[in-house]
Amino acid sequence: MREWRSSIHVACDFERGARMKFFFGLDGSSVDRKIDYPYVLISAATLWGGKRFREMHTHENVKEVFLDSGGFSFFYKTGEYPFSVGQYVSLIKKEEPQYAAVMDYPCESDVVRKGNLKTNRERIDKTIENAIKCLEHEEINWVMVVQGYKGEEYLYSIDRIKEQGIETDVMAIGSLCVRKKIDEARRIISLVRKNTKAKLHGFGIDFRFLKDTRIFNMLYSADSQAWKWNNRAYSNAKGYLPKSQEQKLKNFKFYKERIERLIREQHL
Repeated sequence: MREWRSSIHVACDFERGARMKFFFGLDGSSVDRKIDYPYVLISAATLWGGKRFREMHTHENVKEVFLDSGGFSFFYKTGEYPFSVGQYVSLIKKEEPQYAAVMDYPCESDVVRKGNLKTNRERIDKTIENAIKCLEHEEINWVMVVQGYKGEEYLYSIDRIKEQGIETDVMAIGSLCVRKKIDEARRIISLVRKNTKAKLHGFGIDFRFLKDTRIFNMLYSADSQAWKWNNRAYSNAKGYLPKSQEQKLKNFKFYKERIERLIREQHL
C-alpha cells in the first residue's frame, strides 16, 4: 500500500476553464417541483416508501438529475439498504437520471455498523462488490464512489477500483460532508485527485468549502442540502430546518444567489 502524503495538488488540465456544476440536493417534498435550477441531486432515500420507490418530481427547467443511492441516510438509521441492487437499477432505468451513484457504504465513524461491515475496509470492499453489480448495466451513466475516512483508506479504495477496472468518467468522493475542517477536506480531495484521472464530484460539499479556491478547482461538481437550513442573513432564526414551503423557497433563492456569484467569481 502506498504511503498517504497530504501535499496539495492543483487542478488537472482538463478541469481548468470548465464551469463547475453545483447540484442542489432535494428532499422528496412538494418543494422539489419548485427548485428552478439546472442541476439537482435526489437521494433514493427520499423516494423510498418502505416497499417501493415513489416517482421523482422536479422543476421543468432542471437539465441534469444526479440520483444518489441514499447510503448516508440509511446507514445513520439502520445500517443497511432496505432495497437490493436490482431494485435500485430498476428505479434508475425508470427515471433515467443523467448520473447515478453506485450503492456505496459510508465510512463516517458514527454510522451504524453491523456484521461483517464494521471496519472501513470491509465497507469499501462491499462498495466495490455493489459497484461491480451496478456496472453490469452499461446503459446507465454510473458514478463510482471512492469511500474511506482516513487517507490510506481512500488509497485502498482507489486501488481496489483500478484493480477491478471500474473507474468511471466521473467519480464521487464519499464521507466528506461531516468534516468540519476545510483543510481536512482539501487534503482528502487532493489525495484522490492525485490518484485518478476521473472528474471528481464532492458529496455534501457546501458553500463554506467551495469558497476555498483549491477545493473548488479540484472538483468537477458538488452537491449539498445546506441551502435548506435557516441563516440569519435572510431569516430571524438560524440552525434549524424550516417547515413551511415559503421559507424553504426563500432559503433556496438566497443560497442560489450565493452559489451563482461564487461560481462566477471563481471563473474570472
